[in-house]
Parts: sequence; structure tokens; C-alpha cells
Amino acid sequence: MHFLIDLGIGKSTEKIMKNRNQNGFMREKISVIVPTLNEEKFIEKTLLALKDQTMPKNEYEIIVSDSSSSDSTVEIAKSLADKVVVCERISAGYGRNFGAKHAKGSKLAFVDADTIVSPSYIEGVKEALDKGIAATGPMRAYKTDKLKHRIFYRAWSGLTRFTVMIQYPLVPGFSMAVKKSVFDDVDGFRKDKVTTEDYEFCMRIKKHGSFVFSNKMLVHTSARRFEEIGYLPYIANGINFLLFKKSWTWEKHRKDYSK
Repeated sequence: MHFLIDLGIGKSTEKIMKNRNQNGFMREKISVIVPTLNEEKFIEKTLLALKDQTMPKNEYEIIVSDSSSSDSTVEIAKSLADKVVVCERISAGYGRNFGAKHAKGSKLAFVDADTIVSPSYIEGVKEALDKGIAATGPMRAYKTDKLKHRIFYRAWSGLTRFTVMIQYPLVPGFSMAVKKSVFDDVDGFRKDKVTTEDYEFCMRIKKHGSFVFSNKMLVHTSARRFEEIGYLPYIANGINFLLFKKSWTWEKHRKDYSK
């Protein structure tokens, strides 16, 4: 079952029409989509960071796309997001696609529920998507004392910057922006249960134009999946996709998938 909770404030029809472009999107508005699954421990911090931006709030909207959480994620999100939509529990890609269906903006940004954006993040999204068709930025490990996590995320950030520079973009789904027209053109992310849907998406859209790496799009993201899965299996899964177009499923990636 799908349902929508719209927490936006209504506007007159005349004013809405003036702010829409010929494709029906809100002119220059950015839609930030946060896919969630049992994220009650993180979602408040994530949404508060998205609300505390250098970009005026009337220029972007926050949509939480929840995959039928069994905890209090939806209840927490209702008080902070502009919209909360609930879909089937299939994958992060499916959740991102479902959130995008409810987006009003001509630019989309995807931020995971355990990822804390910098105050300039949405400003960076706007500037980057004025130059290219998709974008990302630097990443750091979120609040960890473990040196291995800090080193890994800095290395991952540098690798991502390099892949964007050579226009063979390998952009993580936890911090990605794309023009809505391009997103719709390729029918969004894969809808099945596989992981690495973010890299697969990048491979399909790179022919539409250039990717941009914006320093304003800095994020700090949780290393909890590496704690659960381990670095070597995680890296091996990515290499397996790049070489053979295969990857493990979300049941393996998320221990709480069936809860």
C-alpha cells in the first residue's frame, strides 16, 4: 500500500501557476528526497541539517520516502519534512524513485537517512546542476573515533572526485543530485532488490551530460554498514558490479530488512 502525508502549506492556484515552468515543475525549486527504513535513531539529525541551509527554505522541499518502517521513523519525519510518503519495502532505489514521483522541483537531491549535510549543501546542488546534469561532493565519516573509518571515507571521497573528473562517475546514492528531466528520461534507479543501484544509475545517465563535483556538497555519513558488513565484502561487492554487473541483494545488505 502506498500513501502520502502532505505537510506543505497550500497556495492559491494563481500563485502556483506563476511559479511553474512549462514541464509542470516548480521553477528552479529543488526537491530533496530521503529514503528511509527504520531510521528513528538518525532521521531527526538528518532532517534538521537539511532545514538549516544557506538556501532559503522556500526554494526547496524535503521529502521522506519511507519503505514501510516498523519503528517511529515516519512519526518523527512528519514534524520535520514537507512530505512523507510510504511505499513497499523493496530497495533504496525503489524508495528514491517513489519519493521522486512526488517531487515538485526540476532538480533532485538524494540524501540517505544516516547522512548529515553541510549548511551549503543545497546551494551547492543548485550551482552544480546549473552547470551539469548530475552532481556530488566530498564525504567524511560521521562522528567516529576510528581512524580506519576516517581514512576510508577520505579515500572514497578522493576516488569519487577522480571518477567525476574523468567523467566515468561512480557517485554514492547517499549524496547525489540530478536534473529531474534526466532522471525521468532513464526511468530513475533500478527497481529490484540489488545494491549498487547508484553506480548503475550513473552509468546510464552519463551519456546525457557532465557530472559536477561541488565542494559545497560536503556530507558526513555513518560508517555503521561497514561495522556490520566489513570493508572487504563491501568493496568486493562494488568491484563485482563494475566487472560483472552483479551485486548482492538488500536482504544481505540490511540486517533489519525483514523486520
